[in-house]
Amino acid sequence: MKINNKEFREWTADDLQVLLNNDAYRENNFIDYKVNFAPLIDKGKKREKQAEFRNDVCSFANADGGYIFYGIGESSGAASILAGISIPNIDRFELDRRNELQAIRPTVPEVDFSFISLQDDKYVVVLHIQRGLYKPYITEEPEGQFHFYIRHGNKKQAMSYTEIRNGFLNAAMLSEDIKRFRKKRLEEHIIEMKKPFALVQVIPATFRSDYLPMYDMYREGQLDFDDLFNGMIRDRAVPNVDGVYFPDYSELRDFEKLQIFNNGTVELKIDFEIREQNSKSQQLKTERYLIIFDFEAELRKLIQGTSQMYQKLGRSTTMYVCVTIVGCKGLWNYTANAYGANAPTKVDRNQIVCMPIEIRNIQDDQQVREGIENCIRMTKYSLGIRK
Repeated sequence: MKINNKEFREWTADDLQVLLNNDAYRENNFIDYKVNFAPLIDKGKKREKQAEFRNDVCSFANADGGYIFYGIGESSGAASILAGISIPNIDRFELDRRNELQAIRPTVPEVDFSFISLQDDKYVVVLHIQRGLYKPYITEEPEGQFHFYIRHGNKKQAMSYTEIRNGFLNAAMLSEDIKRFRKKRLEEHIIEMKKPFALVQVIPATFRSDYLPMYDMYREGQLDFDDLFNGMIRDRAVPNVDGVYFPDYSELRDFEKLQIFNNGTVELKIDFEIREQNSKSQQLKTERYLIIFDFEAELRKLIQGTSQMYQKLGRSTTMYVCVTIVGCKGLWNYTANAYGANAPTKVDRNQIVCMPIEIRNIQDDQQVREGIENCIRMTKYSLGIRK
């Protein structure tokens, strides 16, 4: 949602004036106004109000996400006053709220906070709740009593049996759809396989329903792929039925190495470097060694470029980094043994399908860095590299 053509984190007190008595920003499936933060006001019912806070967050996560504005009064669903709430320490306020949300199951939904300063040391606190990937989200209050809520119109309601069932089924289907997508793409690359390679895909959780006209956004200057994926692009962007790809007519690299799909997925095929050298124990025997330094560097650039692309798009979706390695069985690689000396190990299989690495928010730099390191570590372990 934009206010005055500004994104969530750019809103100011002046921007919030636009909400007042404006039917375009009336309470609906995505917007809720609360004149105060009840757990701070009604301390006699603090536990009950904390449970209500969790249920409010769950209701948006179980629907399509949205915004809760604390410190804005409403009249018949329309924002009527910027009242603000008193917060002595905004860092402590956010920490306490995040601690309260830890009781949500199966995991805490993605929630962003924004504190918009008003006069008299008061703030409007805006919570941006992302559409949940692991819904249905539930609360357990009191112990043994589970509650399922969803946002419908301008209020939260108990979820129906069908909504609960569909939520569980959809979560399971996401995993299966990612597997099918990876398998289909791998089969296409194996047909043209010339040497051992890794196929890396950064797949958004929304890939089944999203449509992003990548080539149009590139042509209109909204996305500069040459800048985002520096060093991976050797020629002009070419559209195809799936999105946009970047052929290398100089033949320095394989055709269609980088592909960006209209569903938001970014894919890179990386050929491994293979070196040969004579065995020390058998001088006449030549051994083949797998070199993965280039792979590590390319993987970092791919994930960082994808993060920057989603920042440009203003989307903070969850991403799954999927690595598949083909054709490396029997190749040696160097690792370190318990005494710190180099000890070669052999790759034990021809096709390695690594478990997806989740990055909950592709715009979060810290999560992106951790996701990159986790992905590199898992890939090394998959190849038998212990270091």
